[in-house]
Amino acid sequence: MAKAVPLTLDALKVPQITPQAATPARSAAPVVVAVEPPPPKPKVDHVPLQIRVPKDVARAIRVAAAERDQSISEFMIACFHAYMKPGSNS
Repeated sequence: MAKAVPLTLDALKVPQITPQAATPARSAAPVVVAVEPPPPKPKVDHVPLQIRVPKDVARAIRVAAAERDQSISEFMIACFHAYMKPGSNS
């Protein structure tokens, strides 16, 4: 059992111990590479457009857009332009 110590101001001043996990890694300084942000896209007025489709069609649209790394809006606009291209529809 620990020996009793009288409570004095010196006994109450315990040095703060920083845990090893809280210290930064002891490696070379991190390399910071400045990346220039891409130029802003030209501003285009957008208006909302809503359609109602069956659940299975909505899921197919979401999957198709995700497979092409596009938003649903981008995918639907691309589909519209492909449909409206001369000679593409019957």
